Amino acid sequence: MSKGQTVLITGAGRGIGMAIAEKLAQEGYDLILNYRKDQGKSAANLQRFVAAETRVKVTLAKADISETRDISEMVKKLKQEGIERIDHLVLNAAAAPFKPFMEMTRNDWKLLLNTNLIGNTACVQEVVPMMTQGGTICAISSLGSQRVLPKYPLGVAKSALENLVRYLEVELYDRNIRVNGLCAGVVNTDMAPFLKELWPEMFQRYEDAPRRWLVEPEEVANITAFLVSDQSSAMRGAILTADLGMTLEP
Repeated sequence: MSKGQTVLITGAGRGIGMAIAEKLAQEGYDLILNYRKDQGKSAANLQRFVAAETRVKVTLAKADISETRDISEMVKKLKQEGIERIDHLVLNAAAAPFKPFMEMTRNDWKLLLNTNLIGNTACVQEVVPMMTQGGTICAISSLGSQRVLPKYPLGVAKSALENLVRYLEVELYDRNIRVNGLCAGVVNTDMAPFLKELWPEMFQRYEDAPRRWLVEPEEVANITAFLVSDQSSAMRGAILTADLGMTLEP
């Protein structure tokens, strides 16, 4: 049964974004699910999700988060469809080149910054005026913000995103909008095999260790649901780490 609250999730078509959508639907939130293009796995996943979901209202919202004009258009269309209020925003969309910094080109930097910083900020600028008192913003980060991972420029953008969480928390405090972040470890999505090729030594080291270290997308979704809910009302400008303790041991 719907709570009467609406959550916009960016990059909702697969992996962590899809797991968050499923968890929040289960919790009774109406959903606006953002995706980038009509072809491919994400769009197909979302069509299946919409067809199967009967508990809450689900609206699909196409926009490339790296394009600020796309974000404006997306919000304009949502208003035309009668959506006047968004209660919560989950910033999950990400894009990045996988290469050393010594090989980064101007276009690589544009991709990195446009999605992860400029695009996320534009989402906040567009959505916050539609938010009610008591709204929340949750930004999904990754361990590259804290650790140096080879060929992973996204880590630098994620560390900036975590700092943006703190700045936004202070800036939006008077509107009673809470802003928090969630830094996830290595998550067991369809990206994991690619990351295993990128970081074979690290994967081998952790696979040989006794500690479980691959985080399930549902575990990230559970913590996101907590940050969206009133149960986390004392948390403001916090970055929670969900890495199964993999950074505790050398």
